[in-house]
Amino acid sequence: MTSHIGILGMGAIGSLMAFHWRELTTFAVQRDGTPCRRTLIDQNNAAHPLTLPAWQGEDLDWLVVCTKAADTLSALQTLAPALGAIERILLIQNGMGQQQQVANWLAKQKHQPELWVGSSTEGAYRQTDNVVVYAGVGQTVIGSWHDQQQADDIALPNTMLVDNMHERLISKLAVNAVINPLTAHYRCRNGELLSNEQRASHLQQLAEEVEALYLALAWPLPSPWLPYVRGIAHATAHNRSSTLQDILAGRPHELSYINGYLQTFAQQQDIAMPKHDELIAVLSIKPLDLSDHNH
Repeated sequence: MTSHIGILGMGAIGSLMAFHWRELTTFAVQRDGTPCRRTLIDQNNAAHPLTLPAWQGEDLDWLVVCTKAADTLSALQTLAPALGAIERILLIQNGMGQQQQVANWLAKQKHQPELWVGSSTEGAYRQTDNVVVYAGVGQTVIGSWHDQQQADDIALPNTMLVDNMHERLISKLAVNAVINPLTAHYRCRNGELLSNEQRASHLQQLAEEVEALYLALAWPLPSPWLPYVRGIAHATAHNRSSTLQDILAGRPHELSYINGYLQTFAQQQDIAMPKHDELIAVLSIKPLDLSDHNH
């Protein structure tokens, strides 16, 4: 069974995972080598103080990366000398592109931990630097990036093993590519995208562009697509998207790994996405360099 976990990126999701794994031996992987202290507020408004000792190079069954997509590779590169102590690396993040960047980098290393990826529908946000609110119970699914054989005895608590993670990430990306930039543009909660005609129309136009691209690429898309996106916005009506949280807090957002990722494929396929292009310009989304990427 899993016994030693390191968490790299102690933001909202990293802190929530630390709460779920508080009965295990869990370390904070931090550059300054200091313990990490957080308080998690659960659904009943109860406060749970968490203290994670600093990782000092102990053997890890899992290194769980919860940084922003854009920071993933550079954060892992600083750990290159310690890769021999890590059995598996698990990326739990929004967006696409960083997984292949990490896979390409690991392939060139002397020690090559297994690469795993995950996706979470859990809701959490930072109330202050050290206080995280558990805003919505969801599900975290994980699987091998290279579709390797998976054994149940290595599962992490509060996660579910699946064997089609690449498809799941591509499907989630489609939803994020509609909801995240729009909530950032209108500075609104997810449900407010449906609350007036202009926003609802904008959502539909963006969703239709995503659908056209996914059909051209033969990528999996939830069906029926438009009702599905509207349903997600309705089900998460009170949530602030991670992108909106980043923008309101003055942090870099990860839309380059969401809309920027899709824009790169649209340009390769010569598919027009004018509504995406407008948002990309307004929100200063940088295109993603996928020159070393196999989708």
